[in-house]
Amino acid sequence: MELLTSEDFKNTRIQPEWTAMDYLLEVVRVDQEKMQEQTLMNKKKNGRLKRKLRIQEENNKNKRPITSYPPKPLMPEGLKQHIVENMGGSNCVLVIQKQLFFSDVNPQASRLLIPFSQVESHEFLNESEVERLKNKKAIKACLMEPSMEETEINFKRWDMRKKSMYVVTTSWNSIVKNNQLKAEDVVQLWSFRVNSTLCFALQKF
Repeated sequence: MELLTSEDFKNTRIQPEWTAMDYLLEVVRVDQEKMQEQTLMNKKKNGRLKRKLRIQEENNKNKRPITSYPPKPLMPEGLKQHIVENMGGSNCVLVIQKQLFFSDVNPQASRLLIPFSQVESHEFLNESEVERLKNKKAIKACLMEPSMEETEINFKRWDMRKKSMYVVTTSWNSIVKNNQLKAEDVVQLWSFRVNSTLCFALQKF
């Protein structure tokens, strides 16, 4: 991973009203954009090799095609059955499917970012929860880890200029460690309700 330099912030316009949190979020945004640019460059460099591999896979019927993401964002049947039958849950909704960045698994940051631009649906929140988040108050919720362990988290909303995002905090470092999450892992975050209480389930692919 390359460290950020002053050149990376050449397009950043610092506003006099920014708080320490605004500066932190700007660093996170620039870091993620830089990693995305590096990923695109690596993909271009390896483009010819990947095309050859795809041709070989198509010609070999005994091999299954390699994909980075599940073909459809469907909740695994085992997880759905556990939520419905064992927890009495309902209203399962996909919140986001994303590839983790280093900043998502960095123990010094200790949070999972969920940009609004990548959220599948905001309808997993009811009106009172939406208002609570807008007022910068956290929602305590239960998160089911990929290991099927249940952990209490704080679900928040961060607003930065014209961009907003949800954030999973509290116990996130232990979730990363317990499930061996790392950068470039693909995860899905699902929401569901147990007696109208908001809950989440994290799946790793």
